[in-house]
This record gives sequence, structure tokens and C-alpha cells, in this order.
Amino acid sequence: MKNISDNELVDRLLANDQAVILFFFYQKYWNNFRYHIYKIFPYSVEVQALVHEFFLYLYENDWKRMRTFSAEVAGLNTWISVVSYRFFKKYKDSMMDSNGMITTKENWDKECDKWEVTTDQSLKMDIRKAIDEIHNERDRQIAVRLLLDEDSSKEVAADFQLSVDYLYTVKNRIIKSLRKKLKAYYE
Repeated sequence: MKNISDNELVDRLLANDQAVILFFFYQKYWNNFRYHIYKIFPYSVEVQALVHEFFLYLYENDWKRMRTFSAEVAGLNTWISVVSYRFFKKYKDSMMDSNGMITTKENWDKECDKWEVTTDQSLKMDIRKAIDEIHNERDRQIAVRLLLDEDSSKEVAADFQLSVDYLYTVKNRIIKSLRKKLKAYYE
């Protein structure tokens, strides 16, 4: 696969070729992603988890962002470097609280607890509806288990073969998404 052209590589990604997806994210551009992550995050993070988040970002809406690539404008190396850098930078910034402190698992738990305690039955029904609209099946199941069934993070992480740290990253993304959806319900 090393001699595959940029356009062919993108076409096969858009066709959901699993071998190409693995090659693209975990071989061809793996060092590029690691470089950006180590440069942007001044603390220890799970590189594979962040690369998976980047994959979901590109994959969202049938590869909508990946479809913006144009070989006439830039080479794939340049394009993926710019897009991944911006993604990881924005991702890190989203993990900062209003005081500029890194959002930790404990802070996420406090935010989630605050958010969950204020919910009444009608809001819980709206939350269920918003969760049902989550496109990613794994994220939908995690949301149900964590937010509705109130299962422990350790138990959910074990069941989905994720680290607890990465589960908190997923939980944070889910809650941000649900807040946007719920805000739209009440406007």
C-alpha cells in the first residue's frame, strides 16, 4: 500500500476499506499524529485514543471532512497535517475549563453530576431521545449505560474494552453533543 496515490487512498477511505483505514491512521500518518499530540498536549494522553477521536471526526457524516480534500489544492500529507493539528489543538482547548485548567476526570465527574442531578423526568425523556439520535452505536450504548442506567465507569470501560481514562474522553464528547441537542429542543 506504500505506493498508492493520494487520490486512490482517499477513494478507498471513502469506500470504508478497513485495511486502508488501519493503514492510513495507524501506519502512514501515525507519526504525524503523534508529533502533533506530543507538541500540543503538555500532559500524558493516550495517543491511540486521540487518533481514534480524529478518525471519528473525519468519518462523521459519511466522511464529510475527508471529502474536502483536493489534490489540486494540496498534497494529502500537507492536508492531513493541517487538519489533524487543528483538530488536536481544538480538542485540547475543549478540555480546558474557564480558568485555563485542564479538565480532569474528577472535573468531568463533577460536571456530569451537576448536569445529571438537575434533570427531571421530562428532561430525562428528552435525554433518552437525544441519546437515540447518536449515530455511533458504541457511543449510544455507552451513553445509555453511563447516563441512564448509571453503571460505573469501570464496569462500562471493561465491557467495551476501553481504559477508564479513554471512557471519560468519550463521555465528555457525548455530553457535549447531548447538550447541543437538548439546547435545540428547548429553543
